[in-house]
Amino acid sequence: MSCDEKPSTAGRRLTRVEKQAFINASASLKSKARDPHVNKRRHLYDESAAGVLADLAECGFDVQSVGELRQSGLKYQVAVPVLLGWIPRVSYLPLVEDIVRTLSVGFAKKDALPVFLHLFRYPPEVEDRMRPETSQPAKEHIRWVIGNGLGIFASPAVADELISLAMAREYGDARSQIVLNLPKVKSGDVPRVLLELLDDPTVAASAIEALGKMKFVEARERIERLLDHSDTNVRKQAKKALKRIGG
Repeated sequence: MSCDEKPSTAGRRLTRVEKQAFINASASLKSKARDPHVNKRRHLYDESAAGVLADLAECGFDVQSVGELRQSGLKYQVAVPVLLGWIPRVSYLPLVEDIVRTLSVGFAKKDALPVFLHLFRYPPEVEDRMRPETSQPAKEHIRWVIGNGLGIFASPAVADELISLAMAREYGDARSQIVLNLPKVKSGDVPRVLLELLDDPTVAASAIEALGKMKFVEARERIERLLDHSDTNVRKQAKKALKRIGG
């Protein structure tokens, strides 16, 4: 897979500052002392990412990891279709996460949003042999990362879709960033949804924070009841929200 339009044909050339950013990012990676564990992870990443990095190079982006694109400060719009096309073709969790995070930017929203909405419900099959057994399952972790992207993309145009996902309790805390960013969809249903989610332990803290940002006065009494909650983060967000709401 390659870019439909390379930077050179689009009239987009790397500036001196952008080239230096690439050089600095690469030098930083090379200068880091790696222990055997890190070396092994790097090997697994390099092995899994060979194809996507080759395609990015065809687009004019000579990087050693997908994440270098977002870290460099470049506008990499022409690489968005390439990255989207690779999500179902790779299974190494750190690489898939790197791709999703690199696509979770404003200029990728038009193309990435419908893909993310689908992948949140049906996450790609991912694996990480070095992931501790006590960690969150790989599939649920990548769902959370995709949910983070959906939170970034939240807008009135996708109000119904995000409200529906926020209310789907079977997705657990993967919804946290969606819930937190519900105020951005500007729907009259948002306060009701957030109030309903106050009794959902997986996203209660995010719902409280969102209500606080909205300064939703009607939520004060409900939030006050959570000041003695067993969850430290819920208590913390309750205090912050009440300060914002005032009164």
